[in-house]
Amino acid sequence: MKEEKVTWKDIVRDALLELGGQGHLSEINKIVEGHPKTNTNPTWQDTIRRVVRQYKIFEPVPPERSGIYKVVEEISIRPEAQGFTEESEIDHGIAQGMLVTLGKIYGYETYAPPHDQTVRNFQGKLLRDFVSVSDCNDIFRGPNLGKIREIDALWFDEDDYGLFPVYAFEVEETTRVKSGLDRLLKIPRRFPTRFFIISPSEKEKNLFDQYTNQTPFRSFKDRFLFKLYKELEKLYNSALVHNDQREQFGIVERQR
Repeated sequence: MKEEKVTWKDIVRDALLELGGQGHLSEINKIVEGHPKTNTNPTWQDTIRRVVRQYKIFEPVPPERSGIYKVVEEISIRPEAQGFTEESEIDHGIAQGMLVTLGKIYGYETYAPPHDQTVRNFQGKLLRDFVSVSDCNDIFRGPNLGKIREIDALWFDEDDYGLFPVYAFEVEETTRVKSGLDRLLKIPRRFPTRFFIISPSEKEKNLFDQYTNQTPFRSFKDRFLFKLYKELEKLYNSALVHNDQREQFGIVERQR
């Protein structure tokens, strides 16, 4: 793996594996100390503390606040071609499943709201089986955290200090387009996030155009995009085909 592609997730996972699969934060820190990435992050110990809470592959070992974490095996899922059903609740879960799957294909870490992870399904599995980030609290500390945690799908990249949101998606029907825009705008301005509204019909597109020409959305109009279900479906199914062709050709997935 090239050094510039090593992430904090990789570093912590490797440290825990070196410790036999689980270890205390102090033991992780001892192994990581001196790693090249610590040279560009003076608060790297705080970053490690965040990493073990954020990623789904790290789980705390009882009792509560023991400071011990273990690595759990990531579920390997091979997604299949998918279309929409024209049933609102089912399609909402399908859209979220498509979005988090696309995020993984494109090399991002992915998140969906905790409640949705446990009640929404995609291709016969719970949505939680498709996401890689279980907790985004440390990324979005502040009064708007509650609303940000309910954004339908988030894709994260990582810099020297950890995760940051690159794309944010709200899956909305007519009466909730404005609510979706409101939630997206709660993401702090310091992040270079692109905001998407994903909806089934042109009715929502008309509302999107109306709202994004009004305050407060007008000032951030260049960050908002609207896409129809049929456009998401086309991208998702095309990405699956391309991903299969890439693997058959022998090009491996980019390490995150």
